Amino acid sequence: MQFQQLMPVGYVKQPPLKTFVIAKIKKENTEKQIKLYKQKYHQYFYQHDYLKLVKQGKEKDHVLMLFCFPEDLEKMKVDFEVEEYIEIELPSIAPIHKDQKSLYNDYWNILHPNYEYPHKQNKDAALRMQQILDTKVTRNKCILYDEDNTIVIEAEDETHINNARHCVMVAMEKLAEHNKNENQQKHFHDLQYYAKEMTLVIYFEPCIMCAMALVHSRIKEVYYYQKRVVDGGLNDQLQLNNLKQLNHKYLVFYQH
Repeated sequence: MQFQQLMPVGYVKQPPLKTFVIAKIKKENTEKQIKLYKQKYHQYFYQHDYLKLVKQGKEKDHVLMLFCFPEDLEKMKVDFEVEEYIEIELPSIAPIHKDQKSLYNDYWNILHPNYEYPHKQNKDAALRMQQILDTKVTRNKCILYDEDNTIVIEAEDETHINNARHCVMVAMEKLAEHNKNENQQKHFHDLQYYAKEMTLVIYFEPCIMCAMALVHSRIKEVYYYQKRVVDGGLNDQLQLNNLKQLNHKYLVFYQH
């Protein structure tokens, strides 16, 4: 059984562009100009550090150096020996994977992204999913296992008891109780990230509520078999596992 990875928004899109100013510098002056630039403005492009500072120009006796934004050119150029300043459109955000990096390289030399997609799949995920397929009745079911591939919790949907008791919520409740029992000497708040480095395999795509609960639990990755028609939280549209404004992200793989 093979899963597809839920890719981040913008996985293969062309980058959004922003106007930068580059400096055309004679090769014999390169070392001096770079040293001066780093002394004076080493933090200037801290939000764009995926762009390399210097690249070879079309003319062999010149290099091109990332210099500034247009509005800062007049005040920044005073101390530099530059033959020409050129405005150019460059990617305004960093690439997130190798394929995107190759697109960005058409604009400028780009540093290697921090993340690579797709990620390797957990080797036991297919086995755990088959266990669910073999035993699932009418309710949703999930299996939670740790980095040693040991099953920690199994849970089923309990919405017949309470509408909010989806199987993810039941699993998180069981896991919290399990951790408290295993670590009586620790205060419960020490275990607030109680699913860290764990993998969840579940039949139905987690809903919005459950997807957010998995963020708070610091889950490592989620595998699901069937997408929800409505209210799914881990699909191409919502991707609650990968929101920039949240302080945790996790990987998602799906079958259908």
